This record gives sequence, structure tokens and C-alpha cells, in this order.
Amino acid sequence: MFTGTPAELRRLERQAAEYAAQVADLLNAIDQLGVGVVMPTPNRVNGPGFTIRPMNGRWAVDH
Repeated sequence: MFTGTPAELRRLERQAAEYAAQVADLLNAIDQLGVGVVMPTPNRVNGPGFTIRPMNGRWAVDH
């Protein structure tokens, strides 16, 4: 749980939103390759030749 100041929380939320935008851009780029569909499922993101899933408390890619 976050225990910092409200200003720190806002800064970290802005940073998280920037990272999320980068992830969205990358998912769009994968879609544009035209080799398969990127599909979110519960607790995973499946794409052409990969799955992104939580593993040991971190996100990891299976090929």
C-alpha cells in the first residue's frame, strides 16, 4: 500500500499513466504487424507468438 504524500501519489499516477500509454502504443504496433490479434484475457495479454502474464509478482513474457 502506498504510504507517501498526496503529491507523491499524483506524480506516480502521472508516471503510471505515461507508461500505460507506451504499452498501448506497443500493443497497437503489434496489431499493425498483421500477424495475429492481441487479446486481453483475465490476468493475461495474448498475442501472436506471446503471452504476457504475472509470474512471481512481476509481469513476464512467454514465447
